[in-house]
Amino acid sequence: METLLGTQMHWLTLVLIVIEISLFTTQLFHYLNRPDDKQRLWYLVLLGLLIKFNIANGLFPDASLRLDMRAQILMADGFAYLMGAYIPYYFYRAYGLTRLRWHATRGVLLFILLPYVVFGAVYIGNDRLIPDREWSVIIPAVYGVVILLAMLRAIILKYRETGKKRIFRCELAVWLAIIPWEVMVVFAFWPAPQWLRILLANMGWLTITFLQFHKAIKYYRFVHHNYKELTMEINWLDFADNCKRFGLTQRETEIAELRLRGMERQAVADKLFISLHTVKTHINHIYEKTNSDSPEELFKNLTRPAT
Repeated sequence: METLLGTQMHWLTLVLIVIEISLFTTQLFHYLNRPDDKQRLWYLVLLGLLIKFNIANGLFPDASLRLDMRAQILMADGFAYLMGAYIPYYFYRAYGLTRLRWHATRGVLLFILLPYVVFGAVYIGNDRLIPDREWSVIIPAVYGVVILLAMLRAIILKYRETGKKRIFRCELAVWLAIIPWEVMVVFAFWPAPQWLRILLANMGWLTITFLQFHKAIKYYRFVHHNYKELTMEINWLDFADNCKRFGLTQRETEIAELRLRGMERQAVADKLFISLHTVKTHINHIYEKTNSDSPEELFKNLTRPAT
């Protein structure tokens, strides 16, 4: 095995950690500029957990380190369990799959995190890693299949309700990307080399990251290249009719108009003598009332010709 710097970390693990830390820093910068982008926030948490998983599984367990071997194993396994528990929550919050709420908030506690706590207690008590690990992973493994099926069902039902193919394809791609996490359960019974474990753990992240950047590129392309040109073509009578049709309040209509005219959120707040937080709250309500998932979709919904 090709290890680095006197540790057992594989070079592939280190490369992925460096890339992920760089991306985490970039994504954090964008989130701080747009703190209302909750999908980016849930992605940041996912990426942060993945970085910790890679570091722990790249370094532990190592007998040469001044740390109890049981603590090292529990830390390495702990981040794997945390990732497995967070993925349903990520789907629930980032993609608005409300049908996953029980699994995301209660099921993972009972069937993923609790078995890990039991495993830790038993392992510390008898120091028999292999049988304790094998027994403890059975319930999370079975529940992982249940969650995958629940996720797929939630994605399909959401598509049937909304009819939005682009979002459906995106969510389905992310669902397919996390399947390797379920496959990793077999490593509790048949140990695999570090590079294979790390590669499987990061395959899903690569897909999610690609989709995240694709969404960001589309957004900035819309803002910087098309926004002013499209604004000139707006029929403001149609805009007013659409605002009434969607039930926007007078304040929401004012904010929507200023945004469509190209004003940034802080500029809108300054013009209307309200706080930036209030502007963000109104914008969230506008998105909800118009059933819009992106600036492009909001633009279309509010400017389409009245029928």
